[in-house]
Amino acid sequence: MRYSGEESDFGLIAGQPTLAFHRSKWELNTMIYDRLENFGKYFQTESPLFSALSFAVEFDPSKPDGRYEIESERIYALVSSYETSPASQNRFEIHRKFADVQVVIEGEEKVEVSLSSQLKSVTEYSDAEDKVFLESPRDSASLVMRRGDFAVIYPNEAHRPNCDVHGKLQVRKIVVKVRMNLEERF
Repeated sequence: MRYSGEESDFGLIAGQPTLAFHRSKWELNTMIYDRLENFGKYFQTESPLFSALSFAVEFDPSKPDGRYEIESERIYALVSSYETSPASQNRFEIHRKFADVQVVIEGEEKVEVSLSSQLKSVTEYSDAEDKVFLESPRDSASLVMRRGDFAVIYPNEAHRPNCDVHGKLQVRKIVVKVRMNLEERF
């Protein structure tokens, strides 16, 4: 874990004890996977990631799918419903400008992740979508996302969302996009 911080607390990442640093300017810059009730352990209330997770916690599921502006173009949410598919039918991706805050509100899905920084792109980077697709790594880990789970996936962290856990399943998910100032992350 890379960090620069003043205060710290013990929290959980993937259910394991870890040291979470709170700071006014910097955020953890490694993927986070936990339960929504624990998100306050990771970020100060002024953090844009705290705002993103607060939106997800307060989201009324009776609202329709679509885009929701939270803080102009810096923070916005995409709410979508879809059917999961086998991992082999999905592609790994990274983002360059935005972190993904992923929260499942109905159903379950697997998000595969890779720490490899050596993956080659298989498409050109799309600035409009802030996305490039990557070759699949030899090895990856899986996050099983169920109602009440969240994952924060930072720019340049390879992930493959929308994958089946135990066969096709209908999912409804919030992905809050948070524009990151990478100079502040290190």
